Formats: sequence, structure tokens, C-alpha cells
Amino acid sequence: LDPAGPLFQYTPTTVRLDPSDAKFVDIIHTHAGHLFFDFAPGILQTCGHLDFYPNGGKKMPGCRQLRVPPANRSINDLMRDYRSVGCGHKRSLRYYAESILNPDGFVGYQCETYRDFVLGDCFPCPKEGCPLMGHHADKFSHKTEKEQQKVYLNTGPSPPYARWRKEIHVRVSAPETMKGNIDIALTGTNGIRKKYTIDKGTFEPGNTYLNYIDTEIPGNVSKVEFLWKKHLGHADRGCMGAEEVTIISGENG
Repeated sequence: LDPAGPLFQYTPTTVRLDPSDAKFVDIIHTHAGHLFFDFAPGILQTCGHLDFYPNGGKKMPGCRQLRVPPANRSINDLMRDYRSVGCGHKRSLRYYAESILNPDGFVGYQCETYRDFVLGDCFPCPKEGCPLMGHHADKFSHKTEKEQQKVYLNTGPSPPYARWRKEIHVRVSAPETMKGNIDIALTGTNGIRKKYTIDKGTFEPGNTYLNYIDTEIPGNVSKVEFLWKKHLGHADRGCMGAEEVTIISGENG
């Protein structure tokens, strides 16, 4: 759980965590970086069979970011400050604890970089499924097939942290090109209703726009609402509508 980075990162495997330390080593990186550059206590490099990087592994939503300390401060001063505001480091424990009772809320996607994950390049899960971050990571059938497998996902800023990734396609209908925001409101079978922005800017009639969202809504969506917000100052009085809205879930199964 966010293993130590300072004095361990990029050192020989004999002195740091690595895949040979157990039959299966899975890691949750939540405050990774370099202690003296971005004041991060966790290790950034991949060092397990499955390396999970929630939210990219460096900055956790809901945590106040630490400022880079003055260069003349001692290591004891730095660690004293860190202990008082180690929110990101402790997130690994919070995610693991929640995963025990909510395993399918932490589906990870195997990507080379976090940017690839954000852009949807690793979505949806392949036929063999996706790894689960946390307590149920050992259920992944290919968990020890390779070492240093990078896995990415997003979480929420507060409990419950679990999120479910969905791909949203919206084909628009309008009398002419219009400017504004395309929003979608989703309602789950559990009654949760949340609004998400799919795109903003200029839209052409008949074109399809897509985005990837990480929603609090598990399982199936029972209701979809198309919401249009015209940009201020746009003189056209025409209406924007949705010819079709498609939702693709990327979870296992």
C-alpha cells in the first residue's frame, strides 16, 4: 500500500520491493513521486506484478496538495510536515478497505500511461477481463503472467471512493451549427442521479461526440437525460437535441 519511495526508488531489487518478494505482488500507488521535488513519500516506479495507479498515482482527489518545501529544511522537518497532511499516502489504505466489500468498484485498465487511460485507449476490458484493485486483485487470471503491469483507474474524492467507467456517445440533432455544452444525466437502478459534461464548444448536426466518465452509478443505467446549455451570446434560437445516446460499460463481464 503506497510503499516507500525515498532512498528506495530506482535502487537494486535486493533493497526494495520487487516481484520476487512473493508469489504475487500487487501495489497501490497513491502518493508517488520524489520526496525533494514534489514532496511525495511513495515509490513511483513499477515494482510488482500488478502496479495500480489510481488517479495517476500522484494526486488523489479530495486531498490537499503539498507545497514544495524550502531547500534548507531538514529531512526531519519534511517528515514532520508530511505526517500531519499525509492524505494521499493514506488513500491506499482507504481504497483497500473499501475494496473488501465493494470489489467491482475498483476495476483497473491496463495502459502504458495515465494519459492513455484518460483518452480511453484501454477501454473496455479485454475478453480475459480486467484486474481489480485492492483485496480481490488475486482473482485476475493473468496476474503473474508478466511483471510490472501498469493498471489505471479513477476514484471519487470521498467515501464511497468506488467509480464505474462508462463510454458515452451522443449523436446530436440541430437546425444548424450551435455552441454550448452537452450534458447527460444518468439515473441508476439504485436511484442515484448524476450529471456529466460530455463535450463543450461548437457542434455540428448529425455528428457524434463521446467522452469517458467515471460514475458513482454501479451496474445498469435505468434512465438517460440529454441536457443542452447554449453559450451566452449565441443568437440562434434553434434547439439542440440528441438523435441517439449510447452507453458502453467497461467492467468485467
